[in-house]
Amino acid sequence: MKNSVQLCVATYNIQFGINTEKIIKNIEKLATGGANIICIQEVIINLSQEMIVDAILKRLGKNWQASYHMGEENSKLSIGTAIFWNSDILRFKHDYKILLPKIKKFAFHENFYYWIIGVPAIPLQRRALSCYFIVNKKLLRVTCVHVDNVGGPIHRIKQLTYLLSRLRQKDTPEYEIICGDFNTFDLLKTGYEKKLLQKKFGKEFVDASKNVSWTSDIYNIDYRHSIKLFPWIIKNFHIHIRRRLDYIWVRNMLVKECKKNPLSGSDHFPIIANLEL
Repeated sequence: MKNSVQLCVATYNIQFGINTEKIIKNIEKLATGGANIICIQEVIINLSQEMIVDAILKRLGKNWQASYHMGEENSKLSIGTAIFWNSDILRFKHDYKILLPKIKKFAFHENFYYWIIGVPAIPLQRRALSCYFIVNKKLLRVTCVHVDNVGGPIHRIKQLTYLLSRLRQKDTPEYEIICGDFNTFDLLKTGYEKKLLQKKFGKEFVDASKNVSWTSDIYNIDYRHSIKLFPWIIKNFHIHIRRRLDYIWVRNMLVKECKKNPLSGSDHFPIIANLEL
């Protein structure tokens, strides 16, 4: 196409930034590798250190900008999302912040899991962030979302349904990217929840990441506060439960390539898609 534009988008769950320096270096690698839009999840407020969004911007350089959506708590309760972009490529218009439906209580097995890994079983307010850009004189909307890991497929689809309904209340952009952590754990590997996602997105959206294998492994989660026997079993018996939890959905774009980048520092690997508008 004569007037085509090449974009490279990455999505990355940074595991609350517990390995801050590794995460920043990884995001640097994504940018130097060609990514001009980088969406991250599990951004939190930690008053004991520099805000990670600011630290990342300093490392990326003056041609990068960012928007974020977090709570006000100085803890994991502030969990949110952020979008970084190369302002040499994209002209920012405005952002749009959305609170997703919040689960009221956990099921017994979810409470039990949180007890094992030593994390307070407190429902988290999940958030989505949309940024609007002008690219090639047309409107592009990029949405970064992180849906619940609890509540099962029905709750997650409820959150996605709400997100899509809020986005449809706005002007429809020519191009669209919706990416992030969709938590399709699917322990029995039925593929049921992935089919629900495609049905909810409809035929207009393409799963650019459909050929990516797993992006998260229970072997790599944070065991610092867990019951000691649990990580001992996981590590000594080399137990791996690997699933693709992360997705990049696109509309009106040609997917040139999408791949996983096996970078350490989080319990997720980032995925990167090369797109043509």
